[in-house]
Amino acid sequence: MERIRHIIEGALQLFMQEGVKRVNMDDVASFLGISKKTLYQYVSNKGDLVEKAFKLHQDGILDMINNIQKKNDNPIDELFEIDENVSHMLKNRPPMMINDLKKYYPSVWLILDKIKKETLFSCITQNITRGKNMGLYRKSVNETIIAKLMLSRIDALVDDEIFPLTEYSFKSLLTENRIYHIRGIATEKGIHYLEQILKHD
Repeated sequence: MERIRHIIEGALQLFMQEGVKRVNMDDVASFLGISKKTLYQYVSNKGDLVEKAFKLHQDGILDMINNIQKKNDNPIDELFEIDENVSHMLKNRPPMMINDLKKYYPSVWLILDKIKKETLFSCITQNITRGKNMGLYRKSVNETIIAKLMLSRIDALVDDEIFPLTEYSFKSLLTENRIYHIRGIATEKGIHYLEQILKHD
């Protein structure tokens, strides 16, 4: 079990660095320091390896979200941490990787797309509901609309054509996006909490 996990983790690391199309099975075997014959003892072909690698990637994202939700009592803290982790993860993906998955491995792309459309969406709507119950977010906020807007803003933040890192600091992009988001949905209590966070940031 440890051997197969080591292989899948190594393949995922290589895919995340180089993209999916550019990496072949020889590259994976060389990167892992094993023979291609050994590699084929654990996976049947490249498609099988890609699917296993991104399933592991999905599990890692879900674990990250669950852990953040468990440890944060305040919805604003939770939202900030999820936003930062997801944004950095998306920013570090090779630009060609998503196109490769969509074109050559559409079933694997659906795994990643499902995280955004279902898991992250559900996480944000739960966050908004909890914030409303705690008096941090306005009661009139529409969870569905705000969750979709937030997801679309994450996509914009990691788009190099919209925000090239030669012109913008990624940290400042995240900060401005959070302030914009929280001030748009928060009560006076929520805004006060936001300002306390920003003072110590």
